[in-house]
Amino acid sequence: MNESVPASVSVVVAGCGAITKFFYASALSWIESRGFVRIVALCDPNDSNRHAIQKSFPKAQGFTRLEDAPIGEGTLVVVASPPKLHGSQSIFALEHGAAVLCEKPMAASLAEAEAMAATALRVGRPLAIGLYRRFFPAARAIKDLVDRQSLGRVVSFEVEEGGAFRWEAASDSFFRRETTPGGVLYDTGVHTLDLLLWWFGEPEGFEYRDDAAGGLESNCALRLHYAKGVTGNVRLSRDWATRNLFRVNFESGSIAWHVGQAGKLALHINGIEKVLSGDLLPMCDDGLNLHLPGEGEGSPQAFVRQILDIVKAMRTGSELQIPAAEGLRSLRLIEACYAQRQVLPEPWLSDAESAGLMRLARERNV
Repeated sequence: MNESVPASVSVVVAGCGAITKFFYASALSWIESRGFVRIVALCDPNDSNRHAIQKSFPKAQGFTRLEDAPIGEGTLVVVASPPKLHGSQSIFALEHGAAVLCEKPMAASLAEAEAMAATALRVGRPLAIGLYRRFFPAARAIKDLVDRQSLGRVVSFEVEEGGAFRWEAASDSFFRRETTPGGVLYDTGVHTLDLLLWWFGEPEGFEYRDDAAGGLESNCALRLHYAKGVTGNVRLSRDWATRNLFRVNFESGSIAWHVGQAGKLALHINGIEKVLSGDLLPMCDDGLNLHLPGEGEGSPQAFVRQILDIVKAMRTGSELQIPAAEGLRSLRLIEACYAQRQVLPEPWLSDAESAGLMRLARERNV
């Protein structure tokens, strides 16, 4: 990596909320300490949020607006603001000569995301999307097993993800329709569906249900249909405990991956009464494995890798691992789900409450 990223890149961070506090700040600090980047500006209208991040980057200038920051040729802008700002901020940065790493969801609508992708293509600047789970060794191993059919073809898969909402958000933007178009599907679901689309491709059909009765969904269920009878079931929640588990069933066995265990998988081979579970180790050193911050593999390492990926693209012209076109895929499926949503059964409700739920759901879809 040292040879392929020969000079430091100036970085402007737009948004100093929770995602920057917990992930981008530490990743950028580590990369800056290696000389790959320089954090030159932090942008956020909330002074306390911005000042908290500036403690890690005392040389960075502070701005309330991205438009006032020093952006130009060779700058990398990390867009980590609320989704409603992703489109306008990314397009502004691209048109002013910068490369952009935009946090998920790519935008507050598919139309905005498509405008971002079109702008990047027109101006010839890299636009990467922060779907960091693709950098997990476990996610990459599953991709290889699916593509190589090492355990035979895929038969089915199941996903359960979520639990009580505990993210230390800097604002209430997660729960307001004015700032985000959806609930758990548009939040956690972007990561979930991105991996499924990456691994298995586009489904031939689906059925989608959620509990959004006039507001944003906290729970949803999605059943996906693929060629040759392959099916997948997805359950996401913001208030019910789940197993936080991805399971892929193949002709000759199955793979289980617990969300959060970025470098671990459990393998079961048909006919064997034991499950093999353990760490995924690289066959060779990629130049990062021995030196990334923290022990083992997790989100911190993935954030470092996704930042270095776009830095490398800026310096060498290499292809992005998660370009704009990949970010569009999950948004297309999510908007299709919302357009065909049905009511998620809630058997604990009375008949009158169920009728009211149906009425609110119909009104929301108008």
